[in-house]
Amino acid sequence: MRLHVPQSQAYVSIAAFLHYSQQDPYAVRFRFWLDPVGDPVAWYIGRDLLRDGLLHLVGEGDVQIGPDHSLSAILIRLRVDEHSSTMTVPRQPVAEFLQRTAKAVPYGYESQAPGFVDLRDAALERLSSEL
Repeated sequence: MRLHVPQSQAYVSIAAFLHYSQQDPYAVRFRFWLDPVGDPVAWYIGRDLLRDGLLHLVGEGDVQIGPDHSLSAILIRLRVDEHSSTMTVPRQPVAEFLQRTAKAVPYGYESQAPGFVDLRDAALERLSSEL
């Protein structure tokens, strides 16, 4: 992944990983390291948002995703307060990752994912017992 340096044409290459869990089937965890010896930065991005961002610009607020002009990469813009960062990520590995998530939990069936159902039911039981 390339992290773009503001006010210049430069970028920094950094390691990034995507993670998907049936316990949180609506989101993809996006982790990257800004400092090789420090802790990673983690963002949770909606799986649908990431999928749609492969084809066109999507997102409002803190996360925006869209294809670059060549369509071989996607641009991810993350914002915290008045600060923002833009990263370029190769499109193909992200598309392949999303295909694997769809095999694990098809789009539209997230609420039926086994891990999600177990967590939801446990949370509802806790809430019921507190009433």
